[in-house]
Amino acid sequence: MPKPKVLILTSSYPKYKGDINGNFVYELATRLKSEFEIFILTPAFRNSLNYDIIDDIKIYRHKQFFIEKVELAYGSDILAKIRKNLAYLFVVPFYLLYQFISLRKIVKNEKIQIIHAHWLIPQGFLAVLYKTFINTDIKIVATAHGADINSFDNFIGKRLKGYILKRIDQLTVVSNALKEKAIGIGYNNEVHVFPMGIDTKLFTPDKKDNSLKIKYKISGNFLLFVGGIIERKGIRYLIQAIPAVIKKFPGAKLLVIGEGNLSNEMSELAESLSISNNIIFIGPIPHVDLPPYFATADVFILPSLSEGFGLVIIEAMSCGTIPIATDLAVIHDIIQNNITGIFIDIKNPIDISQKIINYLSNKEKLVPMKVKAREFVVNNFDWEIVKKNYSKLLSSL
Repeated sequence: MPKPKVLILTSSYPKYKGDINGNFVYELATRLKSEFEIFILTPAFRNSLNYDIIDDIKIYRHKQFFIEKVELAYGSDILAKIRKNLAYLFVVPFYLLYQFISLRKIVKNEKIQIIHAHWLIPQGFLAVLYKTFINTDIKIVATAHGADINSFDNFIGKRLKGYILKRIDQLTVVSNALKEKAIGIGYNNEVHVFPMGIDTKLFTPDKKDNSLKIKYKISGNFLLFVGGIIERKGIRYLIQAIPAVIKKFPGAKLLVIGEGNLSNEMSELAESLSISNNIIFIGPIPHVDLPPYFATADVFILPSLSEGFGLVIIEAMSCGTIPIATDLAVIHDIIQNNITGIFIDIKNPIDISQKIINYLSNKEKLVPMKVKAREFVVNNFDWEIVKKNYSKLLSSL
């Protein structure tokens, strides 16, 4: 019997094997391919192939703009790019048009049965347009990751989200907080809470590697941030908190892994605070290389202003590293305050520094917290659990 054909429609997918961009989409796709024939439609990037096969998955890439070097996707989330530079608004119609044309062609040529759209906007919207005007038989699963539901809250945005939700066949969200938001928008069917998973055999405390401390000349406590260097991740408040931390722990260093449109500005902020020697910006690294950083760090900090889920938090927890993260509703699915992690106030450098100092001052006493954090992730967020949930849902269509 031939496998059902599923097209995953996304605005982010790894550019190469190991790339961190859209890695959670890749991980899900590779696990579903044993039961489904998986196709990917994702934006092209400079010098990329329009069609490729990686790990037995067919990958189609659509143009983003008529000038190749102009990229709306990748490097930073789309909304952050537009807010930083309104000129990107001119790119949006072309991006949508190229994606829609490619979507229509692939569904027809490959005889796709199900579209799995990651993010309601724009992918869910384009999938719904295709179903409404071209192919009413196609089934649509939409996955909301957070920025799509939490943004676009003006009159037009709310109407657009409502239009999409009324026309999809199934909705999955990555947290209970997003489930409540979807219901509040007006979605009346069952909402499936399927968080993105992790490989708990890859992200493990056994990956601890003290040579990293030698490599980056970290003589004291090792602080870690992993994520986009964008406003939404709140990294400026973490950097503003570091002077108080190093006053108490002079040898402490913050390692920043990631890229984004605030990279230069955050480097300049560190310099203005005279803490450049205590913060190391190393840029993005392949996702598969992250476990040793998580496992070796003394503490992981994510001071986000908003999150859809907080995947990097469970990666840290799976490696036995305590997360200090903003007290956001979506993160309550992951962190139990002072049991599996520590909450901080939003946009509050003083609270961030105090919580880091308190943890570092008592970290030897808090080893049981690390054990509980790891156990919680293994029991709730391993990819095998997530894969079974998606497999059952897709099969039902």
